[in-house]
Amino acid sequence: MKENRPLVSIMIPNRNHSMFLDGCIRGALDQTYDNIEIIFLDNCSTDNSMDVASKYADRGVMVCKNPLNITNRSIDLLAYMAKGKYLMTLFADDLIKPTMVEKCVSIMEAHPEVGYVHCERDFIDADGTITELDPFYNCSFISPGWSALPIYLLADVAQSPQCLIRRSVFDAAMGFESEFDHVNADKDLWFRLSLISDYAYIREKLSLIRVHASRETVKAFRNFYHPLALFLTIDFHVRLGSEQELHNNVLERKAFAFHKLALEFLGIASFALNENNTDLAKQYMLFAQIASEDIIHEELYTYCLETYNGTRTDTTPDLSGTGQDMYKKRKRSYDPPEGYCLINLEDYGS
Repeated sequence: MKENRPLVSIMIPNRNHSMFLDGCIRGALDQTYDNIEIIFLDNCSTDNSMDVASKYADRGVMVCKNPLNITNRSIDLLAYMAKGKYLMTLFADDLIKPTMVEKCVSIMEAHPEVGYVHCERDFIDADGTITELDPFYNCSFISPGWSALPIYLLADVAQSPQCLIRRSVFDAAMGFESEFDHVNADKDLWFRLSLISDYAYIREKLSLIRVHASRETVKAFRNFYHPLALFLTIDFHVRLGSEQELHNNVLERKAFAFHKLALEFLGIASFALNENNTDLAKQYMLFAQIASEDIIHEELYTYCLETYNGTRTDTTPDLSGTGQDMYKKRKRSYDPPEGYCLINLEDYGS
């Protein structure tokens, strides 16, 4: 019964995503879990987003509009407005499947030590074409928060629409970091939640993440904001982890994390060179060296440098495809973090 179930707040920040809003809001409304509030907050859209969202007001969706575009700060404002025991940020161009909330809540209600839970995802483009992804981990589990910390230095495990968060833990972690772009803000939040709570993972695809040319992360790669945020996120997490007891596992991954980041920068440099954007390529090549001095020994660095200087020879491997598709499918199926406990979703009535 609804009165016996904790309230879940689905928070939808939006700017100019009217073409995706019907699917997003309907997905939130069509959840099998029956005690949900949906709050839509528009950031000064110039399209007809408010008209689309307002159609659902009679179905209980709270429709609000900011007088100014406050970007990521919308999430903390939405959290302030939300009344739920559990919170989900569902970006207006993304989708969730009908059983997502129910499955996440069932685990968190049974395990009060769990502060947040991730499900799995696929990518969907603007035309509705789905790119199927390998699940990040090879099983569903609960792990101690401390053991999950190093993962967020190294990988993009999940984005906000894949996650349900316990409100009390969200508040204790000081909420969403609004100064980062979306991907970094998510990783930063997962890290801070892991400092103070345990983590659960559902190896089932219950979310669809939209990828398209207007996506903020794509823009950020082109204007150089995203790499700066990536670097600062890792640096902040290393410093934060090193200050905490039992978190030497974070410090131990520092060099590897920065070298991996430098390789990502070179991939973007290669992408920029293929677009004849040599200024952007040079920025990424230089920043790759800042992230990791050893990056100059990588084959990809040699390729980028020789392509930039126009000195490529027949002996230089052709790595021109590197970085072309930042949303390509990757082979993933990692073991869970240390100290994990397997979970069976059938045990939770899901």
